[in-house]
Amino acid sequence: MLVAVLQVYSDTGTTGIAAYLGKITKPAAPYNNFTQGAAELMIKDNNPNTTNIKPIQRVNLSDQVFEQMKSLILKGDWAPGVRLPSENNLADLFGVSRITIRQGIHRLVALGLAETHPGEGTYICTLSPGQSISGLVPAAYLSDDNMLSVLEFRKAIEGYTAELAAKKADADDIARLEKIYAEMEKAKGNLESFSEADYRFHYELAVISRNTLILESYNLTSEVFRSAMRTIAEKYGNYEGLYNHRSMLDSIIAKDAEKCRALMTQHIDNTYADLVMNTD
Repeated sequence: MLVAVLQVYSDTGTTGIAAYLGKITKPAAPYNNFTQGAAELMIKDNNPNTTNIKPIQRVNLSDQVFEQMKSLILKGDWAPGVRLPSENNLADLFGVSRITIRQGIHRLVALGLAETHPGEGTYICTLSPGQSISGLVPAAYLSDDNMLSVLEFRKAIEGYTAELAAKKADADDIARLEKIYAEMEKAKGNLESFSEADYRFHYELAVISRNTLILESYNLTSEVFRSAMRTIAEKYGNYEGLYNHRSMLDSIIAKDAEKCRALMTQHIDNTYADLVMNTD
């Protein structure tokens, strides 16, 4: 076939051959348009979506100093009643200016974490449960007076929560409570793990109550409750807690709502009385 082609174009010389070869090697215009469009589509599809990317915010020195100061307070390194070093000393320790230190202290004061006494200095404050509930700071520590406030709040809400749980609990709910109680028993030698399981038992009662407002109140006060339960476990151990929780669980299984409420109220009253006796 190639010989025939060469013969056909022999009278036109090499120019004719080149022209024919150009016809069989050069893509037609419609094909060119298709491949160009396909290439553009591939490029478009491979481009990542950048609409949700936000610029990185630079954290200024004042924010860094404040966050570190707050962390020192919440971890207990700066305990309630402690007087802070002078602004000059803090500036040297943090490696920043006095103005930056002053800004950090002003923010601590605004949050109620510290208070300034003219001519005396700045002192670390004791946190109140209200500060923790508002979400300003976690309840890293609570005084005995504040612990009484927590117990009073718990008495107001947890008795009825236990009653509702006893009325509404089904087999699955009881199985979850049994599992948590088994974890409490297993954690008898570890107060941290025990108090966390203790909290989850109480939280599960709120879940079982099927009352969204009760459950939300637990969510709002979770850090306060956890801190209180850790403190109570440290002060009084876990024997009484295990006994009371087993009794409450048995009353839920028996659908004895009145007894369950009474047990919860008595449990909190006993802790409250012990705390008052040890505080006086």
